[in-house]
Amino acid sequence: MKDVIRVVLVDPSEPSRTNLQRLVQGVASLWTAEVLTTCQGMAGRIAEINPDLCVIGLDADPAQALELIAQIHATAPSVVVLPASATADSTLILKAVRAGAREFLTLPSEPTELHEIAARLCTAREGRKSIAIRGPQIVAVTGAAGGVGSTSVAVNLAASLALRKSQECLLLDFDLMFGAVDVCLDIIPDNTLSTILQSFDRLDQTLLKRSLTRHRSGLYVLPHPVAMEDAAKIDPESLRRFLMLLKSAFPALVIDTSKGLQASDFVAFEMADVILIVVTLDLTCLRNTARLLNLFRQFDGMVDRVKIVVNRAGSFENEISLSKAEETLKAPIFRQIPNASKPFQASRIKGAPLSEAAPGTRVYQDFLELTGALWPESPSENQKPRKGLFAAFF
Repeated sequence: MKDVIRVVLVDPSEPSRTNLQRLVQGVASLWTAEVLTTCQGMAGRIAEINPDLCVIGLDADPAQALELIAQIHATAPSVVVLPASATADSTLILKAVRAGAREFLTLPSEPTELHEIAARLCTAREGRKSIAIRGPQIVAVTGAAGGVGSTSVAVNLAASLALRKSQECLLLDFDLMFGAVDVCLDIIPDNTLSTILQSFDRLDQTLLKRSLTRHRSGLYVLPHPVAMEDAAKIDPESLRRFLMLLKSAFPALVIDTSKGLQASDFVAFEMADVILIVVTLDLTCLRNTARLLNLFRQFDGMVDRVKIVVNRAGSFENEISLSKAEETLKAPIFRQIPNASKPFQASRIKGAPLSEAAPGTRVYQDFLELTGALWPESPSENQKPRKGLFAAFF
């Protein structure tokens, strides 16, 4: 399963709606983006969500349900509509097809049947994401040694991206034992990775976002488990599926991994579009990074997604040169972040990203440039409004 099929469920009847929700939850490849309790006036909302599949219960009010199918077909023709009814009436089926439905689900049904129908109807739909994605959707940030500043890079990278009003970003802490994302942002989360994983199958897209902690910068944050024993309960397969669902909800995910090469880290590396390895120009770090790259080369295509960022460049006199580092790693250096102890110290003391703690510094500008290199802005985002010919006189 490379992607998740996003489903909007519409049914005014509570018993029928509950049964349909259970049916959808029984199919691993389906995720309920939203549940609507009325057919009237919902075509606009469905077009806004732009799901892959819209399952509509017919039995509560067949006339309104058929009208909704016709409205969806007219306003959002790329959305696949699947009517569902306990009445296998040929006249009703014909009316549904004429309104714009492509198949008909007779209730009660089994998850395997729904899975086959959804896969058949939605497999070929291209460009179906409602979220605007420019650049990598998942960036995993890691380091081959402790203390290189990979968490600081992940936090400031995500916070810089979140400042763009057009592109929501979620920062996840995959250092399950000793993560520090919550401390860096001075947040006390209501939910953590472990608590969300226990119930994410029952959350639609709206409830999922409400369950996440949102930093004042606009960045969504999902920290590591509070109790260490909860980290052992996180199943890699559930984590993989959870990331697939998050891809349907967010245009950008930044993952701060651990330095211990845990199972969760390999899930992040496997699914990442870019693996950002943070290094410092000292022998120990470069040697360990070379070993990590050799490990990545054993997995098909993984090393091709690696970009290397030098942190604390210029921090000491005898640091290894960039050319020597590239020769050692057999890979180019993507970006450099200069040594800036005072801004980072201010950031740590305030529990705030550089965008708040030191917005006028050169190092913050470097993070903006790094963000822009990974996620290029569209002309409409970075183009300043043109002034009139006589604006200077007013």
